[in-house]
Amino acid sequence: MKMKLFATRGRLKIRLWGMALIVIICTLVMAGSTILISVASFSKAHTNLMDVKQFASVFEAANFISAERGPANILMTADDTDRSQAYNNWKAAQQKTDDALNKLNASIIPDNLVQGVRQELRLGRRKVEATQLKERAMLRFDEVQGAIDQMFAAWDSYRAIIQWQAAYLLRHDRDLGAVVIKGMMLTSLREYAGRLGSYLVAPMALNQPIPEENVIESHVLRGYIRDMWYLMEPSSESHPDSSPIVQKRKEANLLYMNQGLALIDEQVQAAQRGGAFSLDTATFTKRYVAAMKPLGELRGIYLAASIDEFEGREGTARKALYHTSAIAILILVLVIGLVAVVQYHIFGPLFRGAEAIVNLADDRPSNLSRESGHVAEIQTLYSAIEVITAKLKERSFLMSQLEHLAHTDGLTGLLNRRALDDLGSSITSAEHGERVPYFILADIDHFKAVNDKHGHLLGDQVLREIARIMRNTVRESDIVARFGGEEFAILLRGYSAADAAMVARRLRIAIQHHLIAIPGGSSLKITASFGVAECKNVPWSEIVNRADMALYAAKAAGRNRVRFSGYDDVRQRKKLKEASMTLSCQRQS
Repeated sequence: MKMKLFATRGRLKIRLWGMALIVIICTLVMAGSTILISVASFSKAHTNLMDVKQFASVFEAANFISAERGPANILMTADDTDRSQAYNNWKAAQQKTDDALNKLNASIIPDNLVQGVRQELRLGRRKVEATQLKERAMLRFDEVQGAIDQMFAAWDSYRAIIQWQAAYLLRHDRDLGAVVIKGMMLTSLREYAGRLGSYLVAPMALNQPIPEENVIESHVLRGYIRDMWYLMEPSSESHPDSSPIVQKRKEANLLYMNQGLALIDEQVQAAQRGGAFSLDTATFTKRYVAAMKPLGELRGIYLAASIDEFEGREGTARKALYHTSAIAILILVLVIGLVAVVQYHIFGPLFRGAEAIVNLADDRPSNLSRESGHVAEIQTLYSAIEVITAKLKERSFLMSQLEHLAHTDGLTGLLNRRALDDLGSSITSAEHGERVPYFILADIDHFKAVNDKHGHLLGDQVLREIARIMRNTVRESDIVARFGGEEFAILLRGYSAADAAMVARRLRIAIQHHLIAIPGGSSLKITASFGVAECKNVPWSEIVNRADMALYAAKAAGRNRVRFSGYDDVRQRKKLKEASMTLSCQRQS
């Protein structure tokens, strides 16, 4: 009996150890999986940190290339007494640019891209050198402007490096999209601001009128600058008022968006009124560069904050790795005597956590709930999953911001047809008082002939200028969109019928009187036809149809006309449309 008891005890002991061994093996598998996940998270965080630091160095070089233009502009237009100091300042700026490019040579960026930038810089510096050697009285406009344009070309070639680095980051981790987009926008903002001032340097230095092409480019750049400034506003609102980013944005708004742009306007107006600028080139450049300074500092602060954030993520991932390893060791030590406890308190929650992670990976809710019986390590794991959930929500928000950009027409900067249809549908379904919205549909007359005769580049310029005229003519609260091709649309809020018709006529006259410069010194006159419809008690598609019929009526009446859609003339409008199409076919034949 005793021997049988010993035999039974041995079998139980063997069975217990066998069960413990199975549990240990399972524990090792689970622990290994969790540790691998933590190692992967740490590796990803470390890689992201290195990528963001590299991206910051790329933007630093871009800033030096932009900043080199200021000393170069001063040198080309300096008097003999100031030329020596201006030359030294220019050489110091060159050294900073070259040092930044040398750092890129040691990075993963393809050498041919860096060499392309160096080649463009050499050409620009040669032109600056040749220009500064001439006496001030012997300078020609095309020499100064040519040197400035070549320095622009150097930065434009550097854009390929920025795009390559951005694509490299996004291939590693698409979560870096926010850093990439904001960094590129801030860099472009600084570059466009610098170019805006450079367009005045050559006319100011030689006391000549501002060329029409410089005026046009300046208007386009101002639009880009303001659009990017407003697009970045929501992201700055996510920071507390005391943060350096918010404070620097306020400073940039005051010094550049207000004072810097006002300085540009002041010089342009002075030249237009009296034929001469109120400042010399060196004074203007120094004041304008000082106004732009917060833009570069804002980008630096943002990139530094991004680096700090990713350093924090790396530290968190490292801690998570340590914690996971500690949990695994603790489980292995306690598993022999606590098989049942481990099964209940560890394995179950771990499996639920793994399921939650898989759900998150498949864009499904994690369905993870905390329980009071969970141990601290599991609570830590669940907290990490909650952090991942929050980050995924943040990513979803950023994707919605990118979707917002998809509602903008890339050529004119206006809303596109999709965005307009969404707004129009919401307006028609809303309640209105006595003053209802009105919809204007405009079509550029004979636009195909412009493309056929002058080419699509001039056609694109015509579209951009017509868009600018419309945006500047209507109120800020009104909606201007590119409807498609050469058609534009305006949604007017709070107008009467007479006011809506007056706005359309004002737009027609503004377009009719605007001359578009053509290469070679000539100019082009454009007209447009307009159809106006009331947005009340009908679906959006019917409003568009009524405005379209009114537009066809304007076309049939000889173009360069405004026609207002009625409520009960559908058949008449269809006849007008058919007549207009017949007339168009006859003219083409």
